[in-house]
Amino acid sequence: MANQLKSSASGLVGQGGQTHSGIRQKLQEIAWLILAAGLYYLAALTGMQLFALKPSNITLLWLASGIGMVMCMRHGLLAFPFILIASFCANYPGMLEAHRLSPKLYTLISATADAMTGVVAMLMMRLSLPEGLRKSTDLLHFGIKVCLIPTMLSSLIISLNMAVGGYIHWDEAGNFFRMLVLADSLGILLIYPLYQAWRDDHEWRSSEVQRLVLTSLGIGVLLYLAFRGHPGFIYFVLPVLLLLAFYISLNLMTLAMTASMVAIIAITGQQLGPFQSVNLVEANFMLVCFVCTTTFTIMAVALHNRQLLTIEAARQEWQKAAEVDELTKLVNRAAFLPMLADEHHRAKRLGRTYALALLDIDHFKKVNDVYGHQAGDEVLAHFASLMQSNTRGIDKAARLGGDEFAVLFPESNAMDAAAAMERLRLRLENNPVHVAGVNIYVTSSIGITEYQGGDVTPDMVRTRADQLLYSAKHAGRNRIMFDAVTDEAG
Repeated sequence: MANQLKSSASGLVGQGGQTHSGIRQKLQEIAWLILAAGLYYLAALTGMQLFALKPSNITLLWLASGIGMVMCMRHGLLAFPFILIASFCANYPGMLEAHRLSPKLYTLISATADAMTGVVAMLMMRLSLPEGLRKSTDLLHFGIKVCLIPTMLSSLIISLNMAVGGYIHWDEAGNFFRMLVLADSLGILLIYPLYQAWRDDHEWRSSEVQRLVLTSLGIGVLLYLAFRGHPGFIYFVLPVLLLLAFYISLNLMTLAMTASMVAIIAITGQQLGPFQSVNLVEANFMLVCFVCTTTFTIMAVALHNRQLLTIEAARQEWQKAAEVDELTKLVNRAAFLPMLADEHHRAKRLGRTYALALLDIDHFKKVNDVYGHQAGDEVLAHFASLMQSNTRGIDKAARLGGDEFAVLFPESNAMDAAAAMERLRLRLENNPVHVAGVNIYVTSSIGITEYQGGDVTPDMVRTRADQLLYSAKHAGRNRIMFDAVTDEAG
């Protein structure tokens, strides 16, 4: 009975701990949502101040839509009321100044549509691109399904709401709708890739940061010239960013791209630069087209470049896996024989020497029979570790198969190689392998030959080293035999 009471008490304590942990996590989530809602509010105010063209006050960039989508991606439907409140607070003062009836109601409808944008964009992203933006072809689905569809739905609601409430004339509703769609879509297009890139990769590489800083200075000069009487320089921003996409990571690339596009729209909002025209509608269209095409092009190149780098990294990993012995981490026969051939041709061309050592473990079959294959693997790994610690960085150690090993000594003679292998032989003899409380002592027989030039092939070098290895075994094992290979030896 006492044990049952203790068990019940323990279960209650465990449940209580889990409850407190869950409450703490929920409070942390709400705290982050409050901070994100504050950022949404600031982005909305910034959009009204920096990205609105006078005298129409039509906002060309609504970064808040991208922030709202990110909030929904991270917190789901829980983000909806926070976006709604932030949007309401940002828009209500302007609606109140218009002196129309029921400003709270019409602001609430518009704020609800803004919150709906983030939810619909999140749902479309999860349905169409569950892995996020991974390749350049994803941009088509992203642009249509994630950017356009959610913003068209919310913009239709907001446009009708503003027209019904008398905030805009009905004949202005069409242009108002179009600009809302473009502004909200641009916000998602700029913010979400930036969020994803920084979520996937947080590293700041000093060399890439230096390139980013230098390129940013160059873009700053181009923008200054473009907005100070030399409009043609604006079109050089695209090739500069495209070149940058090949030299820095995606997270820094999206940061540079977003900052550049935001700067272009912000400066245009101050009635400066090449996107000014008597026809305001035409000027707005030119600006938005430039920003959209530039952003899509840069993102496509950056994503494609990352895809190529990923493929190349995977290829190198597969190649490494195919060339490295998994147990000993030494190169295998398939990788070692081309290394031997390359060194042979280099030595022959330059008139240099090199040495080749072939090794095996004495009575290794007996180790497997007596102690088991697991112990045998431990012995092989121990032997490979000793080989690496007794060779130079330029030497190439390999496992040819079973208990057969090889070491290639570039720029060395047989005497130098024998000295290194003697150190290995002594360390192996005096350092047993500890397996399951048992000390296993093993030794090695080694054959070493030296290439001295002449009409000798790599196979002849390897054959001579193999002959010396067997001479060492026949002479009693645990010893080294070495000489130089000659034409006659073949």
